[in-house]
Amino acid sequence: MKSIITFLAFSVLAFGQNSKPEHKIGEKIQGNFLGNGKKVTAFVIKTKEATGNPIENGTPAEFEIRFSDAKLKPIKAGCCEIILINEGDLNDDGSDEISIYQAPMNGCTYTMTTYSFIKGNWIKIVQPFLIPTGCESISEKDLLNRVFKENMAIYFLEKDMSTENGKLIKKKATTNH
Repeated sequence: MKSIITFLAFSVLAFGQNSKPEHKIGEKIQGNFLGNGKKVTAFVIKTKEATGNPIENGTPAEFEIRFSDAKLKPIKAGCCEIILINEGDLNDDGSDEISIYQAPMNGCTYTMTTYSFIKGNWIKIVQPFLIPTGCESISEKDLLNRVFKENMAIYFLEKDMSTENGKLIKKKATTNH
């Protein structure tokens, strides 16, 4: 009897853990980016230090996303600070996709781009879109909800800048691959 209860408890826990992909966010995240069921760590590194203000002919810092598994090529991200988001499997290929939320060189309008590792290369599956912040921080919940899958299609939420309150508009992602 005890072994049956243990088996049922383990089955419920295992099912609950696999029923919905975990979204992770930060400068270091984990995901099934290769589609083999193994967790790989993605992390942001600064590859070049900034020298002065880029707006005044200085040189901006440069960043790259690297992975704990050498099979995954780094993603060159350019300037500036980055937050990574594990989006789960958006395109039903068995691997997690990764979004890059990136600060601007100057100002308060960030960009967000979503990549999938396809045939050995990182391919943009959601083209870069702008996220104006009004120089206020954006919540993790808001970032996690910006890119999503609905009815077998990938969408993103973009602010409508033609309205006073900047209402979010759902747009279907288009890919070039």
